[in-house]
Amino acid sequence: MSENIIPDISLRVAELYCLAERHFLKRFPRPAIKLDLRGETAGQAWTEKNLLRLNSQLLKENRDHYLKHTLSHEIAHLVAHQLFGRRIKPHGQEWQFIMEEVFNLPANRTHSYDTSRARSVQRPYLYQCRCPERLIPLTSIRHNRSRKGAVYLCTSCKAPLKFVRKEQPEIIQQNL
Repeated sequence: MSENIIPDISLRVAELYCLAERHFLKRFPRPAIKLDLRGETAGQAWTEKNLLRLNSQLLKENRDHYLKHTLSHEIAHLVAHQLFGRRIKPHGQEWQFIMEEVFNLPANRTHSYDTSRARSVQRPYLYQCRCPERLIPLTSIRHNRSRKGAVYLCTSCKAPLKFVRKEQPEIIQQNL
């Protein structure tokens, strides 16, 4: 991660909170920020802890879009929670209002970042269904749940997935 990304995050957080404070005429506590999120999730807002968890890999690969959209998305969750309480829907009308009217951004629920590098590292357990020559990578969490009895189904053929083998990340990238 380049050294100057932390000031960029801090500056963007300050800008977004200034917009919210100017709009609502209310001061909001700034969140703690962790760059510890991994895998395909771009960001998480932990409203009860006033905490943002950010994916440093996706941030690095999609810097401008991430700072503008993903960071806004997560801060909108924190602001909505602080204004309207915990009973609101995560992407409900309150969150949408903050995204569209306060931050002047589209209220997109998901990102479209390329997560293939993150996915290949995070899903080393290969499973197979009835689809010919198809291997489905699962995370260690899902693999462990499967070992304890959870059943995962193929999204195409709806057959239960059966464990085949664990692969090294560079091999998974080639098989996908």
